[in-house]
Order: sequence, then C-alpha cells, then structure tokens
Amino acid sequence: MTIDAKTFIDALRTLEDNSDVEPIAALFADGAEISNPLVEHGGRDGAAAFWTAYRGTFDSIHSEFRNIVEQDGVALLEWVSEGSVDGKDVRYGGVSVIESGERGITVFRTYFDPAKIGRVMSADVG
Repeated sequence: MTIDAKTFIDALRTLEDNSDVEPIAALFADGAEISNPLVEHGGRDGAAAFWTAYRGTFDSIHSEFRNIVEQDGVALLEWVSEGSVDGKDVRYGGVSVIESGERGITVFRTYFDPAKIGRVMSADVG
C-alpha cells in the first residue's frame, strides 16, 4: 500500500491534535527506517516510539506544508511547524522525505535545525 502525502498529513494532524500515535505508526512497514538529525528508529514499533517522542516534545504543535512533491512512491514535504515547548513559542521548518511501497512507508527522513526547537533534546526524543 503506497502511502501518499495526504494520507501521511492526515495521520500527522491526528497525532498533533489528539496525541494519537496509532494512525501514523500504522502507515509504516515492519522494516521501515525512520530518522531525523537527532535519532534513528526502525520498524513499526520504532515508528510508534519516534512519533510518541515527537509529540511529547511539545505542549502543542501544528504543521503546515508549503510544498509537496510526489512521484513513484516518493514524497518530499517542505513544512513549517508552530507550537510551544515548556510554555515558550517555537517555530521551525524543514523537509521530510517519505519512501513507500506495497508494505507502507519504508523510509522516513526529516531534516531540520534542532536548535530551533528551543531546548536541548535527549537522544530519546524524536
């Protein structure tokens, strides 16, 4: 089941709005590779850990997508996220690369400047 950008974004909105990790974790294949500048995870359980940590980093968070490019099972998403961490406003942007195939998302890599989040994050945080 190739995952398109809209399906991913809908699941991300559910996570950001309701802290419900299941819809986004379910999109990932068993052997998926998940990474950002701070951490790497693998598989569906790794995806659940990654997205749980991501949401747990913020008091509130909402992502908007500036550009979306999709072709042959690959999606490139340029985004800006705004929210709060420890009661302080935060705004940061980046790019995510999603590769998917018949088993779901096989690769998720996201790139951003961790310093923009507004606090030092441990290696356990996605």
